Amino acid sequence: MEPAGAAGHRPRPAGHSNRRENLQKRSPGRCSAEDARQEVRLRRRTTTPGGQEALQDSRGTLPKAYKTHRPLQASRNPENAPRASLNNLQARASVKILWLNWRCIKHPLAGGAEVYTHEVARRLGRIGHEVVLVTSKPADLPKEEMIDCYRIIRAGNRYTVYLHARRIYWQLRNQGWRPDVVIDEVNTIPFLTPKYVEEPIAMLVHQLCKECWAYAIHPLIQPFGWRLERRLHKIYVESAKNGKLRAIITVSPSTKQDLIELGYPEDRIFIVYNGLDWDFYKDCVDLCRDKENLVVYVGRITPYKRLEDLLKAWRMVEQEHSDAELVVAGRAEPRYLRKLMELKRKLDLRRVELRTNILGEEKKHLLAKAKILVYTSIREGWGQTVLEAAACKTPAVAYNVPGLRDSVKHMKTGILIESGDIEQLAKAVTHLLIDHELRDRLAENAYRYAQQHSWNKTAETFLKVVEGAVHG
Repeated sequence: MEPAGAAGHRPRPAGHSNRRENLQKRSPGRCSAEDARQEVRLRRRTTTPGGQEALQDSRGTLPKAYKTHRPLQASRNPENAPRASLNNLQARASVKILWLNWRCIKHPLAGGAEVYTHEVARRLGRIGHEVVLVTSKPADLPKEEMIDCYRIIRAGNRYTVYLHARRIYWQLRNQGWRPDVVIDEVNTIPFLTPKYVEEPIAMLVHQLCKECWAYAIHPLIQPFGWRLERRLHKIYVESAKNGKLRAIITVSPSTKQDLIELGYPEDRIFIVYNGLDWDFYKDCVDLCRDKENLVVYVGRITPYKRLEDLLKAWRMVEQEHSDAELVVAGRAEPRYLRKLMELKRKLDLRRVELRTNILGEEKKHLLAKAKILVYTSIREGWGQTVLEAAACKTPAVAYNVPGLRDSVKHMKTGILIESGDIEQLAKAVTHLLIDHELRDRLAENAYRYAQQHSWNKTAETFLKVVEGAVHG
């Protein structure tokens, strides 16, 4: 542990290279006035009646009789989704935030966690907080850059970034920039900040790996991977108990429960839900007026998504709806994609399209034109695509697993199926393709639920938690 007040005069730890990154001398995460003027002005929030209490999760599996619930209460202006305002936070003192994540929004493998980080960091930067993100460096990205009013420092690869993060932390301090709080964003492997960070720490956990270990490398790895994951979390549990880890931020009740079971103090865990960019989705009301006989999966094409289940279920759906089409779209792992293509050929699925590397606009149009979104993951942190589909008035049929049971409200915004029940999955999709009244009701409810989420609201809540961590 370094002595208090050593910032700016601390010798480099033993074993560290003498090579220094060319770190800028100006305040690392400060957004200039000119940068801020180029950003979109944040808008005031429109209150949506109803709230979370009206959306308590019914965690049952697909019932034999499709009983529907009352529609969720509409917003006063349903064509305009609510946007939270951060203006009331601008008068507060600036917070210096050092944020550690193994990937940034420009990383070729960036996913939902990186979207969350980017959307929150850019908004905090806009209102005057200093945000520095330390992350890994793909070959085609610069070592440093400013993105939307926050600074990115890149070093190392997916494995060595954890060592570089520690070096950069001390380097910034030696240059006179000391963070008020360090955010340790955990994507399976944490940055072990309790071992060296002297400032308050806030931990951001989207999901635990748990069962995903069996799909990551080999099923036999699962018990060893989960054992390692739990051991690493013990370091943070102890840090939370001794007061160094001030806050544990997560995105869903499911992950919160997982963290409690690992021993984290419940009063230190805060749920800060994902949001939506309503400027991007504002035209979906028009786009979704003419739905096609289309079912989609949009997301990473990787083993833990269990897309084999979807293809097997689709074989049953095709027997009832020969004119329906399934599109599986997203960034694909090559080996797994080949496996799905072989399964498609073996099952003789003629109206299934596998699409890779779709862009944002294409993704939005696909979600808007689809009648149903299907998700068969072993677990999720939240299920961001479910929320994005809801903004396009597309209900979801999903497995009743952690994360998805939080983003899908059973028989309100979609249908939850017992995990692994391929026959019930096929029946649910088939039923929604036939029952237009039920599907329309779920679609409207999903849209109203999506209206309760915005990235501005997420950033506002996130900042309150971080400020609480700074001030103890």
